[in-house]
Amino acid sequence: MIKRTLFSVAILLFAVSFIANSAIVDTTQITNLVAYTWHPISDVDKVLQYENSKNLTKRSIDQSKLAGDHYSAAVKLMSKKDYTTAINEFKSAMKRYKRAKLSDDALNFLRANMALCYASTGNKEDYAISKRFLNLITSKAYNDIKWTYNIAIAHHKVGSDNEAASLLSSAIRKDEFFFQAYITLEAIYRNSGNDNDADKVIHRMQTAEAKLIQKEQKIASTSTENKKDKKSKKKKKGVFIPKGEYPDVTNLKIVKKDDLLQFNKINKIDERSMIQIQEGIGEYNLGVKALSNKNYKTSQTHLKNTEKRLKRGKITEDGLNFARGNLAISYLATGEKRGVGQAKRYLKYLTPKIYKTREWTYNLAVAHYTFASKSRGNTKEEYMKKAIKLFKTSIKQDKLFLPAYQNLIYIYSKEKEDKKALSIHKSYEKARGQLMKSFSKQDQIAQGGDPYIFRVNLGTFGEFNTPADLFEEEYLISVPISEQKTAYLAGLFYTLDEAIAYQKSMKKDGYITSFIVAFKDGEKLEF
Repeated sequence: MIKRTLFSVAILLFAVSFIANSAIVDTTQITNLVAYTWHPISDVDKVLQYENSKNLTKRSIDQSKLAGDHYSAAVKLMSKKDYTTAINEFKSAMKRYKRAKLSDDALNFLRANMALCYASTGNKEDYAISKRFLNLITSKAYNDIKWTYNIAIAHHKVGSDNEAASLLSSAIRKDEFFFQAYITLEAIYRNSGNDNDADKVIHRMQTAEAKLIQKEQKIASTSTENKKDKKSKKKKKGVFIPKGEYPDVTNLKIVKKDDLLQFNKINKIDERSMIQIQEGIGEYNLGVKALSNKNYKTSQTHLKNTEKRLKRGKITEDGLNFARGNLAISYLATGEKRGVGQAKRYLKYLTPKIYKTREWTYNLAVAHYTFASKSRGNTKEEYMKKAIKLFKTSIKQDKLFLPAYQNLIYIYSKEKEDKKALSIHKSYEKARGQLMKSFSKQDQIAQGGDPYIFRVNLGTFGEFNTPADLFEEEYLISVPISEQKTAYLAGLFYTLDEAIAYQKSMKKDGYITSFIVAFKDGEKLEF
């Protein structure tokens, strides 16, 4: 029974990442959220909700209606970001509301909006006034998470980030799907240098997002259309063919620190030649900087000047490799037809010495592939073979550099060479396994892509048998299995060794069925 439950948890966790890519839930609404975004709220019709209607006189009601006109006009001005004029309208509304003798609870909306206006004028001297209005807001205002969020924004604008963070956390506790609050709270922590709490907010949001997706999936799965989709998917099941990743010449890590004189004997270079060489080196540094920033035209100008100066300085062909290699990359990255022809010239004159490091071998493998993909006939075949050879060489130079594996898989998959694609995929899995085992977060990033994340599944529990100390674990994630059962994952590690150590300690504490789950880019992995 325990094994069956654990298997169900694993399947469900995999389903969460799969469903996230489906059309059932529009997650772009979450992806496109921007920190600190806020919109004015009116709720003018709710101002009197905290007043006892029996105690309201005709004068109170009349004055409240007049105040409401000024208040509504002020909110419209807020929407247009005309905060100064809005303040004047709010002041007129405040006079009327005070004549109506409304309670502090009824004035919450007005005070919150006035605080936001003063905090948004751009005048620092208005911050003190904004703070005064914020201090007058009563607890009743926080019954509505929309108002809680806007009040938090006002606190942030006047520099009270601790209070803003507290209010945003409160809003999230009331509504775990309030994703705008997560985004803003994470930004507040991150900008203050509190990366630990920022990471916790992100992981908590990911859990909520997965839960929302599951909710929508349950609703959608009852439809006839989804049942048909499931049947068609079963029919399509076949041999797994990995897809790999496209070799993108515009997304290379440009090699910058090259010794252009390494193939020359410096003591044999005369003074006149050295002047040309030094000018060439200066042009080269400007060229690679522009190339790194994807300013391709600028980089081409500097790198062509580099080649001219170095030739005048009588640098060897081996020393010219670096300028020519980056020129080829630059021309191919523009995507222009003219650039393809220019790139061929530079690729053609590269010497074997350029392929002594993995960085250059890999970058030029991508360049050769890009040129081949834009060519035809024998030229296409020649450069494609060279690209594949260079990808393989880069793997020999660095067996844990994963992008080279993924690019080869892509090429073989596109060429319908499924056996070769599967073979490289197996090697990729092996290399990835080594990388996951004990490499630090920084080491993994250096090997290409985002790092792997490991969590420990502590088990599945019901309402009455969940251990109390479980909720003290860091980075805790709850995954609803059913109405009665919930699975819990804890910990956040970037090496498998750390996850294993944590798992062992949790087993000693009684979580004997705990197991490790690996993720990359939010997707659960088998390992």
